[in-house]
Amino acid sequence: MKTVHLSDVLINNPKTVEDIVGVPNGFKTSEMVMDNMFVMFHRKNDNHPLMVKSNKWASYQNRGEIAEGVVVVEGGKMLVVAPTESDSEGLLWSSAAVSGGGKTTPDRLVAFYDWSGNANTAAQITHAECSSAAYAPGFCAQYSRVNANGKGLTAGRWWLPSEGELMMIYANMRKINYCLSLIEGTTQLSETWYWSSTEYNESFAWHLNLYDGIANGHAKTAVKGRVRPVSAFLI
Repeated sequence: MKTVHLSDVLINNPKTVEDIVGVPNGFKTSEMVMDNMFVMFHRKNDNHPLMVKSNKWASYQNRGEIAEGVVVVEGGKMLVVAPTESDSEGLLWSSAAVSGGGKTTPDRLVAFYDWSGNANTAAQITHAECSSAAYAPGFCAQYSRVNANGKGLTAGRWWLPSEGELMMIYANMRKINYCLSLIEGTTQLSETWYWSSTEYNESFAWHLNLYDGIANGHAKTAVKGRVRPVSAFLI
């Protein structure tokens, strides 16, 4: 019996990808410009970090390499989007009202220009109210994605994206989901809202809806939202 890899099927049948990802009818997925999208992994024979074009990924995956994320390069910034996220039920941001130490603003425009998700999360997980994996900042800080040798983007190298970083994901969502469709065992981004590490005040944190780009503050302790860790291209 011949083994057929899902990634090969998707590459050879772009219409399947269109149905899964939700590309508009008539749009040719095979012609999508992917110059700013890559798949990152640590090569298992020497643990060397690489990021390859999406159309090259299948050959590496067939050799047993494990993808650590989809790399988005845009506007001089580089962001690694995790292949999986919190379950569909979502997570609370914290167990109690807390000023976590992240960028804090009630101004939506200021929130959109926050690119300090790493620093935000590092400060927030020093507080017991949001440090465990049951809460958005702690979940991201404890997330791990590694190769067969246990090398790669280990816990402590991931963070809860800031509002600006979520906007970068939103702007490239269709292409990110296309790349995720080529990686085994992934969860695609959903057109719903996701928590950010940008705080509104001690009781609220900013979120971004990946359906329509609407940003608002939600109560940290009352509303569960999706959580997608992000990271950087690191050795």
